[in-house]
Amino acid sequence: MQNFTVFDIVIVSITVLLGLKGLLRGFIKEIFGLVGIIGGIFIASRLAGDIGNAIAPLLALENQATIKLIGFVIGLVGFWAIIYILGIILSKIFQASGLGLFDRILGFFFGSAKIFLIFSVIVYALYQVNSFKDLMDTKVGKSVTFPFLLSTGGFIVKLDANDFMKKVEEKITPKKENEVIEEDDDLLKQKSIKEELSDTVKGMKEATIKSSEEVVDAVKKTVNKKVDEIAKEIKNNPLPESTPTQEDTNTEKTE
Repeated sequence: MQNFTVFDIVIVSITVLLGLKGLLRGFIKEIFGLVGIIGGIFIASRLAGDIGNAIAPLLALENQATIKLIGFVIGLVGFWAIIYILGIILSKIFQASGLGLFDRILGFFFGSAKIFLIFSVIVYALYQVNSFKDLMDTKVGKSVTFPFLLSTGGFIVKLDANDFMKKVEEKITPKKENEVIEEDDDLLKQKSIKEELSDTVKGMKEATIKSSEEVVDAVKKTVNKKVDEIAKEIKNNPLPESTPTQEDTNTEKTE
């Protein structure tokens, strides 16, 4: 069962007060004031640099950030002032034509609807967060205005938190897969470099061993050749027979 709670009193009070403000100002002033603020932000954000550069020589400004800030403020205030003045003029025309009461009634509904829609969007956005959802169900779930705020905010925003998180995960997952692929490519590159280094070292070892064997074979051939040459010389030039010495002769005589 729904109960009229403090939450309902706050929402209804603020809505009625701002509705009365719209009643006093009239629909035209309310709508033109809103257009002036939104349009002023839209225009000023795009022309801040140009407006600032036009004003900078008069104020002797050199800092670009300051120039853009002043350009934005001047653009916003200037656009809002122009729209607001147009709203006042049009409101005077309505009053002169006898439509002043109609303008004020529309102003009340517009002011009330504007703040109610703002509350609806805020409540719905907070309700999509699990921690706030549990708290709101406990504290204001049985209030009269809460279901209306929630349904209106859902109609405006059309935001499903679960669907939103799925979309975020879908965007993040391919990125992670790409990162894994990039990491695999890096590992393959490192592996190929290691294999190339291993093949190079192996080739150097084989070349070194082959060169060593060739050197040993060459030395062996040279030594064998020298030995053969010496053997031929000895064979071709035999040593002369030794003649008996005087000591050997004396020994024979003694015998």
